Amino acid sequence: MGGHAVGDLASRITVSTLPLAYYKQEATDVETRLRLAIIAANKAINDKSRENREFEGMGTTCSVLSLSEAGAMIGHVGDSRVYRVRRGRIEQLTFDHSLQWEMIRLGRATAENVELYHPRNVITRCLGPDLAVQIDVEGPFSVEPEDVFMLCSDGLTNHVNDEEIGVILSGLPPEKSSRLLIDLANCRGGSDNSTVIVVHIESYPALTVRPPDSSPLPPPAAAAPAGGLPVALMLLTALISLGLAGWTMFRGRPELSAIFAIAAIAAFLLSRYFRPEPVAPPRLPTAPLTPLPDDPRLDPSMSSALRSSFRTSPPYRTVDCQNPQELLKFLAEAQSELAQAARDSSWRVDFDELTQLGRQATTAIQSEKPEKAIRARARAIELLMKEIYQRRGASTNG
Repeated sequence: MGGHAVGDLASRITVSTLPLAYYKQEATDVETRLRLAIIAANKAINDKSRENREFEGMGTTCSVLSLSEAGAMIGHVGDSRVYRVRRGRIEQLTFDHSLQWEMIRLGRATAENVELYHPRNVITRCLGPDLAVQIDVEGPFSVEPEDVFMLCSDGLTNHVNDEEIGVILSGLPPEKSSRLLIDLANCRGGSDNSTVIVVHIESYPALTVRPPDSSPLPPPAAAAPAGGLPVALMLLTALISLGLAGWTMFRGRPELSAIFAIAAIAAFLLSRYFRPEPVAPPRLPTAPLTPLPDDPRLDPSMSSALRSSFRTSPPYRTVDCQNPQELLKFLAEAQSELAQAARDSSWRVDFDELTQLGRQATTAIQSEKPEKAIRARARAIELLMKEIYQRRGASTNG
């Protein structure tokens, strides 16, 4: 925010400040450490913006993933996103702090018409411009072997949809998947910097807390020390003792009357002590502010723009990502078009390797091995995009 140069500065301040602040905190729980670390980064950006008028208003989004014995926790401000891919489904674990998402949450727009009335890239929260910042801390989420987490900026999600992201993350190792995602965004005309961090969980220690991906159970009510029957008996004893105290006093036996009076008081006090406490009903999840529209079946597009409603708690959106056919079709077309441009412009590319990779992809598809096909296409596109990046860099420097 504030232009490319100062926005980049705000991002660099966050990257340098936040990890140090996180580990310097004395708090033992991850949620508090995340909040205080993000607050420290926000203050560092704000302080820097006050030093120079050219830096005024600079800001950045921020998404932080912490993996610990408690599970995965996320600190989040802005419209960058954190996803988790697990068993053929991709889940968005963060809420977009954007005008579009807020309008839908408040019931002032629907997923179908929000693009018509509200711009996509207007955010409602960020680090930097203000001393006070509202932070979302999501989780903890359970972590399992073979889970894949991804943190990314909107430079990616503006051009690559959730299903494609899930297919790529499922089929490629982190280094290759992050490279292909960025190449894919740039192939589709990405004009914004795309940031992608991919974390693949090979193994994970047993969590020290109950996996919280489902709604937490209400705490069990403490058992009452006694039921209603003993209380009734004690009250009856108190009444009888009180009657005997009056009768013995009337008969001229004050010493017995005093004993019965004490017994009546004791029985009454015991009945109060053993009276069962009323059990409060468990707190139910808060209902959404406004009913959200049903999830419509819309044609897929090359973007993670909001095309359907979201939940009011994480995961906010969940998409199946087990059908790679559309992605493979696009990758084949992209490889073909880039290779033709390379031939027309005499790029320094190994065309024999590109041809071989194309054959590998075709064979893999025929053998119903889509992951191998994605790997081959990804490698081919990487070779071609590398040449494009080098030429752009040379023209910029020249």
